[in-house]
Amino acid sequence: MKGVKDNELKKIEYSQHCILYYYALLTLIIFDFIAGVFFIINLIRFELLIFIIVFGIMTYFFTRAIVNCLKFFISKEECYCKNENLIYKRILFKKFLLKELKIPLLDIEEVLDKGHVYSENGGGNYVSPTDFVFLFFKPYKRVLLNLKRGIKYDIFTYTYPYPYIEKEIYDDTDFLKSFNELKEMIEAEQKKILFNQKVENLMEKYNFPLDERYSYILNKILDEEKLFISEKDNNFIINGDSEAIKDLEIFKDMNFEEIDFYVFYVNYLSKKEYENKKVLVGYNGIDGKEVTISKLKEDINEIRDSRSKYGREVEK
Repeated sequence: MKGVKDNELKKIEYSQHCILYYYALLTLIIFDFIAGVFFIINLIRFELLIFIIVFGIMTYFFTRAIVNCLKFFISKEECYCKNENLIYKRILFKKFLLKELKIPLLDIEEVLDKGHVYSENGGGNYVSPTDFVFLFFKPYKRVLLNLKRGIKYDIFTYTYPYPYIEKEIYDDTDFLKSFNELKEMIEAEQKKILFNQKVENLMEKYNFPLDERYSYILNKILDEEKLFISEKDNNFIINGDSEAIKDLEIFKDMNFEEIDFYVFYVNYLSKKEYENKKVLVGYNGIDGKEVTISKLKEDINEIRDSRSKYGREVEK
C-alpha cells in the first residue's frame, strides 16, 4: 500500500530569549535569600509580629516568582509527533522534565494563536527586577489547542517584557515561526494518519472473500458510474473504486484504463462476441472473481433492478 511512513522525528522548539529574565531571576534569588534570612531571624526572636508578617509575605512572593520564572519563562517547550500523538514537553536546563502531554492528533480540532496581549504584559518599570514578580505571577500562554472533546490546552508561554518599546518595533518573528511550524506539522500529520487509515480500509475491502469483494466492486462501479479495466493473459481485469486504483500499492504497476460505465455497457456487455469472454473482477494482485461477460452483465443488472425497486418503495 502507498501508506505514508513516519519521517525522521521533527521537533518544534520554543523558548524565550529575553536576557532580562536571567537578570531578574538572579536578583530575585538574592532578594529572596535576604528576605528569608530576616524572616527566620525575626521568627526566632519573635520581636515584632509586623516584621514577621512582612518578611514572610516577601519571601513567599519572591519564592513563587522564582519558581514561575524557572517553570514558564526560563524553560524550553518542545512539540513533536510520535505514534499518532502530539507530544508536548516543558524542559528546564535541557534536563528536568517539568510537564508532558500526550494528545491524539486526530483529537486536535484547531491550533490557534491567541494573539499578542500588550496590555497584560506591558507596564511597570522593568529595569527594576522586583517588577518581574508581577509578570512571573501571570504567565501568558499564547497558543491554544482546541480538542474535539471540548478540552483546551494552552502552551508556549509568551510575554512582552519591554513596555517602553512600541509594538510596531517589537520583533515577533521567533514566536510566529514556531507557531506556524507547529500548526503545519500537526496538519501534515493528521493528513498522513487519515490517508493511512483510508489505505488500510481500501486494502481490507480488496482482501474480502471473493464473493463479498465481487459484490463490493460491482456496487462501486454503479456508484461511481465508471470502472477500471486492464488485460492479463488475454482476459480482462475489472476493478472499481477510483481511490483504490490511485492509492493502493498493488495497482501501481498495472495499467488500468478508466472507462465510463455506460460506454463499457454498450461496447462490451451488450455485444454477443464478448458474452463468453472471461473477466477477473476485484483482482488484488493475488486473486479475483472469475466470471464471463454475460454473468457480469446479469449481476450488474440484478443490482440495478434491486436499487430501482428499493427507490420505488422509498417513494411510496
